[in-house]
Amino acid sequence: MKKGALAATAVAIGTGAATTNVAAQENDEDETGEIVVSGHDYYPEEELEVISEMETGTRDEILESYEDEFDDIDDWDVYVMRIDIGTAGKLGHFFVDNDDLVVSAGDTVTMNGTASIRNAELNLLEVDATATEEEEPEEEEEPEEEEPEEEPEDEEPDDDENGNGIFS
Repeated sequence: MKKGALAATAVAIGTGAATTNVAAQENDEDETGEIVVSGHDYYPEEELEVISEMETGTRDEILESYEDEFDDIDDWDVYVMRIDIGTAGKLGHFFVDNDDLVVSAGDTVTMNGTASIRNAELNLLEVDATATEEEEPEEEEEPEEEEPEEEPEDEEPDDDENGNGIFS
């Protein structure tokens, strides 16, 4: 029985290590966290392209316009996004607590299908989202410069120097 218990423990430890390793690999690629978005900009399962982060002054004005909804505005960032719907897409914005999710311009964010109401009067929702870093384009290797082939030295023409050739 001791060998069976030892084997079961080894399998459990191995399984836990494999699960941890898979989770670590997934975290390297995508990051999940919570964002706050207007109900008008909530499109679950659609890809959002992060266009840019708003500058501090603009961010402060927007957050202050939500009447104390965001306790410490320095803890929040506001991002402009393009929602991948229709032919041209739609522009919108979302809010991220600095400690919750890291995104940058060019990243893709996907909101999940379940939202919580943060403030019904202000039409704000809290949504779990996944951010995928922008893939850097692969650098094309420049072809190696080939050395020019050496041309053979000029051979003397068949005709002599006096112009006694066929066409002279």
